[in-house]
Amino acid sequence: MESNKKDIQPLELESRMSFGQLMIRLRTVLILIALAIIFTILKPKFMNPRNLMNMIKRMSYVAITAFGITFVMTLGGLDLSGGSIAALTGVGLAYMLSKGVSLAIALPVVLVLALIMGLINAVIVVEGKIAPFLTTLATMNIYRGIALTLTAGRTVTIKAKGFTDFFGNGKVFGQVPIPILITVFFLVVCWFLYSKTKLGFYCRCIGGNEEAAKVAGINIRAVKYITYIFNALLAGFAGLILCSLMNAGVPDIGSDLSMDGISAAVLGGTAISGGVGSIIGTLGGALIMAILNAGLSLLGAQSHVQILVKGLVIIFAVLMDNALKSKTRVQKIK
Repeated sequence: MESNKKDIQPLELESRMSFGQLMIRLRTVLILIALAIIFTILKPKFMNPRNLMNMIKRMSYVAITAFGITFVMTLGGLDLSGGSIAALTGVGLAYMLSKGVSLAIALPVVLVLALIMGLINAVIVVEGKIAPFLTTLATMNIYRGIALTLTAGRTVTIKAKGFTDFFGNGKVFGQVPIPILITVFFLVVCWFLYSKTKLGFYCRCIGGNEEAAKVAGINIRAVKYITYIFNALLAGFAGLILCSLMNAGVPDIGSDLSMDGISAAVLGGTAISGGVGSIIGTLGGALIMAILNAGLSLLGAQSHVQILVKGLVIIFAVLMDNALKSKTRVQKIK
């Protein structure tokens, strides 16, 4: 009888631990469902297919930015410059087109520019050994300043309809906005890189324990360079979608993009301390941000109210995550 009790207790403990882990994994889904129900009750037209499609379309550039930030945060880093990279990419494209440069030349040039901005971030963080927060806080202002200087603070109209249709306003079969398809493409690419390749594995190792990763022979320097550059490239594509939706390069656009991307990653389960993350979870986090924006707009909430509510939801999600993790740790000790 005593032996049976000893056998049963570990099974019960394993079951409780599994439930706690499951709750952590489902946190994003539970918040999504709760928000969708609340806004549908308050505003039935929230579930209108056209409204949902527009909501996801407007979420596309946040999701793409957040995918890149997920890699950086898992690595144990941070990037606040994504919004400024997006703005400078869009402004750079609009400026070159306004000067008669062909789209075939301007488009690859601005994407290379995004790569260079990511490289600058990486060089300062890796070689200068300056904290990522301080580095990207500085480059955020530098890149934004360049965008404002380039245009003298004015909006530059984009007249290349083929470009704006492809990256922003076009639809496939007259129904599905192209930005959604672009988001799906980057979702698949980032999920594969994060979950199935050494890049994602190395990011998790370095974020979990950098010293152990170094002892294991991981080239930490190279991984950090690749991660920051890739993150900047995704921010550049987000900037192309933004300027396409606006039909213009706007130097002060995307000021909240980095924070929304970080929020989406955190809501999706990516740890700020590093080592843990999920691309699918980040997509869920971006959807939460989109639902909040769309639902509050339908209710007529002003922008400052939307910012307040988003902040409260993020705090709730992090507190819930910490509580569940603490409970799981206690169960392990017992």
